[in-house]
Amino acid sequence: MYISPEDFTKLAVALLIGAIIGLEREMHNKSAGLRTITLITVGATLFTILSLKLGEGDRISANIVSGVGFLGAGAILFTEGRVKGLTTASSIWAAAAMGMAIGLGEFALAAATGLMVIAVLWIFARIDRWLDARGREVRTYLISATSTKKLDELDNLFHKLQIRVLQKREYKQADRFSCEWDTRGPLAKQEEFARKTARDPQVVLLDY
Repeated sequence: MYISPEDFTKLAVALLIGAIIGLEREMHNKSAGLRTITLITVGATLFTILSLKLGEGDRISANIVSGVGFLGAGAILFTEGRVKGLTTASSIWAAAAMGMAIGLGEFALAAATGLMVIAVLWIFARIDRWLDARGREVRTYLISATSTKKLDELDNLFHKLQIRVLQKREYKQADRFSCEWDTRGPLAKQEEFARKTARDPQVVLLDY
């Protein structure tokens, strides 16, 4: 038993493309990085090669898609009041799709997709940060204070910093008062609000 030059080329190309995309994710300290993305791309390529040899392309392709869906779901987390990991999950999905294209011998299609994925991860990320810095940053703050007066002062601070309050929920817990704000505003202003609130002696809890 030996590996054909064509199959070896497919696996080598999958290794290269997966490594390039995985390296980008690794540089940004994502949960699915260099090794994970590379293995997904190579694995999808191998499964596709086997599907061609076994003549069961449709069934194996469907299983690849569903299996990668589970991997992607594992990369998605809800933390700090927002959903995180969607881009990493999408990268996993795209890596598997490129692996399948390589397995079918569609090198040009896989390479073009790889360039587009890198463009999205690098260029679009900068556009995202630019938009966040100009008012798209969304945060949910949970703050507890020793009096309702302090919560009113925080409301005024939001207004002063030009942070829009989307929704507000108040709670009473024993000897302290709590409030939850859903907000949207410039990233720099959100950071300034968090710094000022964290230094306030009357604030006993700050979570966002």
